[in-house]
Amino acid sequence: MRPFPKPTSRLERRRQIDRAWHAYVLDGVAPDGIGEEIARSWQRARGYRIDPAQKRIARRLSAEELRQRRERDDVLRLARPILADFAARLGLGDHVLTYFDGDGWLLDIAGLPAVVEAVSEIDFTPGSCWAEDAAGTNGPGTALAEGRPVEVFASEHFVEAWQPWSCAAAPVLPPGGGAPLGLVDITGPWEVQRRQALVAAKAIARAVEERLRAAVSVRDEVVRYAFRAAHASGDALVAVDARGVVVAVNDAAARRRVVEAGSLPLAVRQALLTGFAGRAAAGGSEMHIQVPEAPLLVASPVTHEGAVIGAIVRAPDARPATRPSRRRGREDTAVTSEPGLARYDFGRILGASDALARATELARVATRNALPVALYGESGTGKELFAHAIHSAGDRAGGPFVAVNCGSIPAQLVEAELFGYEAGTFTGGRRDGNQGRFEDADGGTLFLDEVSELSGLAQTALLRVLQEKEVVRLGGSSPRRLDVRIVTASNKPLLAECQERRFRRDLYYRLNVLAIDIPPLRERGDDVTLLARIFLAEAEVEVGRAGLALTDEAVAALRAYSWPGNVRELKNVILRAAATSRTAEIDRADLLLPEDEARLAPASPGPPEPSLRGAMRESERQVLLATLTACAWNFSRAADQLGISRMTLYRRLERCGISRAGTRS
Repeated sequence: MRPFPKPTSRLERRRQIDRAWHAYVLDGVAPDGIGEEIARSWQRARGYRIDPAQKRIARRLSAEELRQRRERDDVLRLARPILADFAARLGLGDHVLTYFDGDGWLLDIAGLPAVVEAVSEIDFTPGSCWAEDAAGTNGPGTALAEGRPVEVFASEHFVEAWQPWSCAAAPVLPPGGGAPLGLVDITGPWEVQRRQALVAAKAIARAVEERLRAAVSVRDEVVRYAFRAAHASGDALVAVDARGVVVAVNDAAARRRVVEAGSLPLAVRQALLTGFAGRAAAGGSEMHIQVPEAPLLVASPVTHEGAVIGAIVRAPDARPATRPSRRRGREDTAVTSEPGLARYDFGRILGASDALARATELARVATRNALPVALYGESGTGKELFAHAIHSAGDRAGGPFVAVNCGSIPAQLVEAELFGYEAGTFTGGRRDGNQGRFEDADGGTLFLDEVSELSGLAQTALLRVLQEKEVVRLGGSSPRRLDVRIVTASNKPLLAECQERRFRRDLYYRLNVLAIDIPPLRERGDDVTLLARIFLAEAEVEVGRAGLALTDEAVAALRAYSWPGNVRELKNVILRAAATSRTAEIDRADLLLPEDEARLAPASPGPPEPSLRGAMRESERQVLLATLTACAWNFSRAADQLGISRMTLYRRLERCGISRAGTRS
């Protein structure tokens, strides 16, 4: 196409394009003297057999069809407040502001009544289709076809009846890119078309995209929450959004290759989308998906605000049940966990900060081998969560996961607890002896939390077990061969403990093969806001409330706080606020952060401490009661929810005067 001189006026531009239009449309001469996108559109219009002499739009919706299309258009629902705001600020005058869906149907129009009536003469009204195959070259239709912002001036329209108008249109693209979901257009008489109309249309479209991105983020988080709540032991789980795009995958699904290159197989995705369409109204019933050369899948739709926003896709586990634990008859204690499968996988490690991503990547490396792992981090950062995830994603996932809090075991019982004892070894022991935690973990993972608290004798015995890969029970002489992976955790730097001669250096080198530093919450940036909202959604279930939300002031306070107790403290703060806030909106005052305690002191003279202590005690009492009620007074589950041991829970219940009936004693 030859370059052409730039017109010096609007009228000269109109005349130049008129000549090109007449030459192409009436005489069949190849388009010349116009922009490339307009030339491509004219050629498409001719291919569609668009009549340049048509006067009206042939493709129109009935009133009921228009109503249904508007109701189904989620982007329009999100865009309406933005469109209204820009319409008021722009002062449209001779122009109209319109919104189209991704198929080119005009769904919404704003402007002065006289202008709206004028454009209605060419059917530029809600319910008409302005896709290129229906209307030829025009701003909305050509922008949808090109997938980018377009301005169509006067006789650049292929249909002569549209040429008294000029339009500037910008598509609304989905997060991550793809075909336009909708389109914003500003149309006015060609003589007065605003020079900045295209800039304004693009700004409005970007604002809609930002709102859409935020809504998709919330919906994806709802799907992820449903994914985390899907406790189907051994099943491969995949979370997808409403388009069938994978949002989350658990380690079982990754191992069984339920997804391919991060996506569901095309046939599965198509079947899923068909099922979504059929269940848009009903929502909750399960769908069974069976396609050739793929396992049976069961999809449970996830709904939000009355719409299907995704699904949890499950591939039931066909493997035989894992072998039972060799553990025999140990009494339940407060210092050791029951052996069994890990409760969490990498899907429970929530956050997008670089510091957390580095720790998670190292943890995933650990799943590909059986080397000892040492987890370092402050109290409450999630060290045990990482230990569970490493176990559940590795080759030992079918074996036992045994967690031991070394700091909670009396020094004189550590060796008996870890290594077991033979009959008659000491008074008070089992008559027939007992196997230790190492034997419980045979074939799986032994997680030693607070390993720095082990006594010197226990450290020596542990070193021997690691060297020999066998254990000898106290009072016995026969070694027992073991296959145990060791994961340790400490909130103290073990090397510094070695330098202070509190920890054996040779044991340190045995344990510190793969060291992973888990960042404190204060170094994780936006993760604070993300976690707070997730914990709030979980707290709603626990305390029996709905519709809770954090105000901007509450979010700012959470971001500014230093979180000495890290993720565990954040979860407890949110749980307490969910239980005690008077309204559904949780404000800064509802959080009761330690730095805000001064606000609780009485204004009257005298020492404030008794009143402050009472206020905090009452707040703690309400959280304890709410948690116990949510857990049906199951003390083990309540302690786990609060992130404390059962013995600590019992002490706090006694301190707050709480009895089984939930009344003051």
